[in-house]
Amino acid sequence: MKISHHTVVFVCLTALCRSGIAVDLSNNFMEANEQIYFEELPIVLSASLLAQPVSEAPNAMTVIDRKMITASGFRTIADLFKLVPGMYVSYYKGSQPIVSYHGTTDQYARRMQVMIDGRSIYLPPVSTVDWANLPITLDDIERIEIIRGPAAASHGANSMQGVISIITRDAGGLDGKSVKVTRGNGGINDVALRFGSIGEVFDYRMTLAYSADNGYENLSVPPHNISLTQPGAPTLLNNNYDSNAARLMNFRGSYHPNGADSFDIQFGLNYDVQGVGFVDKNPTSTNPNSTNGNMPHDLFSESGFAQLGWIHQLGEESEINMRFYHIQQNRNEALPVYIGGTYYPGPVTQSIKTTRNEISVQHTLRTTQTNRLVYGSALRQDSIEGSSDITPLALKFSTSEKMHEWRIFAHDEWTVHSKLLLNMGGLLENDRMDHQNFSPRFVMNFHATPEHTFRVGTSIAYRTPALVEEKFPAIQPGDLIIPGAATSSPNLKPERIESRAIGYLGEFRQWGTSVDLRVYRDLVSGVIYTDRVKQVFTNGLDAEYRGLEATLKYSPSERSDFILNYARAWAKSNSTSLAPNLVSNDPVNTDIVSASLPRNSASMLYAQRRESGFSWSVGYYFQDALQPFDRGYIDHQFSQRRLDMRIAQSFREILGSNGEVALVVQNLFNRDNTEYVANNVLDRRGYATLTLDW
Repeated sequence: MKISHHTVVFVCLTALCRSGIAVDLSNNFMEANEQIYFEELPIVLSASLLAQPVSEAPNAMTVIDRKMITASGFRTIADLFKLVPGMYVSYYKGSQPIVSYHGTTDQYARRMQVMIDGRSIYLPPVSTVDWANLPITLDDIERIEIIRGPAAASHGANSMQGVISIITRDAGGLDGKSVKVTRGNGGINDVALRFGSIGEVFDYRMTLAYSADNGYENLSVPPHNISLTQPGAPTLLNNNYDSNAARLMNFRGSYHPNGADSFDIQFGLNYDVQGVGFVDKNPTSTNPNSTNGNMPHDLFSESGFAQLGWIHQLGEESEINMRFYHIQQNRNEALPVYIGGTYYPGPVTQSIKTTRNEISVQHTLRTTQTNRLVYGSALRQDSIEGSSDITPLALKFSTSEKMHEWRIFAHDEWTVHSKLLLNMGGLLENDRMDHQNFSPRFVMNFHATPEHTFRVGTSIAYRTPALVEEKFPAIQPGDLIIPGAATSSPNLKPERIESRAIGYLGEFRQWGTSVDLRVYRDLVSGVIYTDRVKQVFTNGLDAEYRGLEATLKYSPSERSDFILNYARAWAKSNSTSLAPNLVSNDPVNTDIVSASLPRNSASMLYAQRRESGFSWSVGYYFQDALQPFDRGYIDHQFSQRRLDMRIAQSFREILGSNGEVALVVQNLFNRDNTEYVANNVLDRRGYATLTLDW
């Protein structure tokens, strides 16, 4: 293999690094002690793979902890990210959330890495996250760390916009049993059983759960008086065959035979049935069922994972940790179709199997009192096997791919002075397309006082093209793809981002307040888009993003919390010059990158807990209008305002158990907030929850 100049730079960077300590994400709550929960500015574990206070991390961070998860009243993991400044959360269907950060918002949101206990769940062929098919519940989550900004220097390609790191509860986090039942309108029907035990050398916890709802209510008239004759909007598809029913289990065990070794064991399964497909409600249509071809049907998905982690202490501040994980997902469907004006009851069948195996090792050590170092490497293998049988058209095709990736990284934290900290790091990666990308990061944290910190930094990151972009058409259960509709795009290159940011973190302890401010400028080049004329994916879209993000936290007492998030964003691109190759969207703003970014967004969460066990919380969520990047103007998303409320009463020693009764009402004032697809309108929704612990 030819050694590139990136490799030489990386080796030099590693040689210059002088110190470090890291915490394995799958065991971080065993290593980071209770100070995490009592610090005004919490310790984070994801930004550099070092345990650091937020004020010393190289990226802007948002931490969603157990208190916030409970107070929000949310049922789905995706909705939690409404509490992150600058983050966009919407739904293509009731069972298919979209979570993205900073623009070019499309159905797949491919530019953010998502991990659970250190394993990536960002999977081919679409290179996105199936949020409805995760084998964990909200109650399994201890906290979520969100890196706001590129983080490829620690987490590799596809950490282009940021990283979501979901950290589940430790194996020793439950000693007993718990049952939780939720019922509500819209077909909401959830039940979960959790149990665990703490032993001298072995702890474990386990979850068995079922979750279901009917998705959005049907909408068969144009929203907000948009005419069906608007350019780019010839029909209004009924997108509301979108029910979801999931059955899951997960297990986590911790074996700690001595003071030097700790083993983390995890596995889980999920079986999900999603309603997909469309019904055409255009009153001028001659087809009572569908002119789309993809008729309403069920999509069946099975996923599972197994993970093993080992930490070996070499000394007081030196350790080696290794992790291996295996992920597998099978998706299949069978559906009748309506193609070319003819209805075919004979089914189209599509199936795809995706697997991932990854092994990683990292070493942490402290070489001096002022330096900490972490370095390591990882190997990954992805494989895909798929088939599609379109019997009505006598068409069959299949795909089989094996992909290999490797990466090496190093990160150094150097305390130059009591007021100045340098975070320096880089990652060299060979992606599945055999591109070698080097992602560096350099950040200075200046502590003007112990309570006031300024952060200045720059970084570079990349996104590897998805398989569906490189070799379209690819098999995608849930989307009916007819072979020959497009040609392959073999010359795609990774997208690139160069990011610069200035941040401020302030603690005002006398007022129980903290402030987090961030100003950024991101230059993105080689963005992949669909050329509508040539029917291929291609590089060539360039964009600039600028913005301001702010978080204010105020805790007037131990029993009340107030969190306010705000983001203002601007974008510009060369998309206007690429027309008509791009989809025709906003008739006013022809820069569709700029149109896809809400100019202003905000969220607010207030919670209060009484000594009597009564608690209540209120959440408010606002977002300016936007035009989804890959949708016609009929799906223009108007500004949103939404108010949620939660009230709860806990109790003790009733029928031999402790517990809580809670009531949640979402969209209290029943505003007609349309989602990513105009048919998805969230009506007022309410549900009650009973939890019993013993």
